[in-house]
Amino acid sequence: MDTLEDKGYAVRTAWNAEEGLRLYCDCAPFSVVLIEHGVPQRDKVKPDYCKHQTGGIELAMAILKKNRSQRMILMAFDYGNADEVPRPAELMDIPLVVDTKNFQLQKLLERLRVHQAIEALSPAELLKLQKFAAFRIQGLGRTACGRTWVDLLQEAQLRTLIGAESTIKGRHWNKNVDFVRHLTGAMLSISSSWKRKFKEEAYLESEVIALDAEGHELSPIDDIPSADTAADRSLIAKEKEDEVLRVFREDVNATRVLQGLLVGMKKNEIIQKRGISNKEYQPAMKRIRMKLLIGKNGSRGGR
Repeated sequence: MDTLEDKGYAVRTAWNAEEGLRLYCDCAPFSVVLIEHGVPQRDKVKPDYCKHQTGGIELAMAILKKNRSQRMILMAFDYGNADEVPRPAELMDIPLVVDTKNFQLQKLLERLRVHQAIEALSPAELLKLQKFAAFRIQGLGRTACGRTWVDLLQEAQLRTLIGAESTIKGRHWNKNVDFVRHLTGAMLSISSSWKRKFKEEAYLESEVIALDAEGHELSPIDDIPSADTAADRSLIAKEKEDEVLRVFREDVNATRVLQGLLVGMKKNEIIQKRGISNKEYQPAMKRIRMKLLIGKNGSRGGR
């Protein structure tokens, strides 16, 4: 037990199950209760080692009845592996240690310490972590791949739990560092890793469509410049601009669209700067094309 004290734990010891239950009733709750599977039932009672010892099991069951949330660890050093240790179904979820070198116990204690730190987070601390996680997710943009602040915070907690039992995986929490600060650093590192691993992919047009104030769809694809002269602009380029504008002098919307096209504006610029809606733009554009093409082909009007 000196090892536990060296790690900062305050240790209370009982030498039999009866004394252990009395100690628990007087001093509970504990961060964790370690129970030797073969602990004698009471003092001065010599155990029969030819039978399965039940003192530890009975003590664990008694504590469980008093406090179902009390964390416990069963130690069964007389057994080769956990599957050999007899225990009732109610205790199957309780961690079991069979490693006499204490490595397994130390890992379990570290994991319990992380669990307790997570549960001890105050509402103010949780809010602080939530805001930081949301800030990081917002900064990732598309590279978040649909993840939310909840995913980021839970990932930081999970990796800390993994790090409690492994020296090469997860993130180890140094007890000299505030737990909130540790989780903040973990989220910073994890979100940065997500961004580095993200492989840029082509966007679907449906992913980049936005809506204007009137609810009409606006696509940034409309603003992508072409290496070729736009078809609508080439029609106008072959006519005298003044003559073209005169053709549409009574068509206010068509005139606004033409004025934008003549100075090299794209669709969204015309809509935003010429005082025309998306709903008005499409019919006006259709009228312009029809009249200019008809005029060009000589079917109607003259050159």
